[in-house]
Amino acid sequence: MRLLFSHLSLSVALALSLACNHKSEAAIQAEEAAKSAEAKVAQLEQQLAEAKSGKATGDDAETVQHLTKSQVKALERQVTDAKKRAEVKKQEALTLAQAPAAKEAPKPVVVEVPTGTKLEITLARELTTEKDLAGDAWEGSLASDVVQDGKLVWSAGSPARGVVTQSAAAGRLSNGQGALGIRLTEIAGVGIDTDTHVVVATAKGERNAKFIGGGAALGALIGILSDGKHKNDHALGGAALGAAAGTAVAAGTADTVIRIPGGKPVAFSLTAPERVTLRK
Repeated sequence: MRLLFSHLSLSVALALSLACNHKSEAAIQAEEAAKSAEAKVAQLEQQLAEAKSGKATGDDAETVQHLTKSQVKALERQVTDAKKRAEVKKQEALTLAQAPAAKEAPKPVVVEVPTGTKLEITLARELTTEKDLAGDAWEGSLASDVVQDGKLVWSAGSPARGVVTQSAAAGRLSNGQGALGIRLTEIAGVGIDTDTHVVVATAKGERNAKFIGGGAALGALIGILSDGKHKNDHALGGAALGAAAGTAVAAGTADTVIRIPGGKPVAFSLTAPERVTLRK
């Protein structure tokens, strides 16, 4: 209900403002961006409600409980951040709606970045199960330009932000495994949907980096971490990345801390298309 009133208040405010001014192209695009930001808040709130419902199941009840609690914390962080972005978009839309349209204002360029677009992010610092908890925010920067249809959407060095989705040291879970998962949620102030980068580990020192896409992340992770024999590896996209990705350590070491190093690009992929208004 609160979201409904928020959506109505935005629509009413924009309608009143536009009634007094000719609607510029910039105002139209800003209005669409504001509505899109509100829709993302609604989507995340729905995912949070589903996570809190306790419907997730698996062979290992303790592991399911731990992973579900972590997912809830991560989604709570995402909802908070998404609401902040939505408020910024709302204010931008209202400002443009109230401003008189310029007679020869350039038409905004909007590019749709498709699902599956690769995004490489350099973390600002190392993330570990020792220091970073589920729901914690992390920061980094885009490692390389993102170009679509010949247009530069995001340049290398653009600020990036994400959330820790899972944090359990190797041996912490009942089957002897552990996981450190991170999701990219924002680039240059634009909220995005990506897969989850997860390092799955055992207390013996085995480390494998995996990718889990979209809303199935919790179920897929439960599938692999509830299974000590790795029968459900097919539930996780991607493959073991090894030492080249900085996620592997020698088998048999006593180190149970799982790490994702800073300074080395971590790959993510968009799980939903994103419309981006290019800035002049």
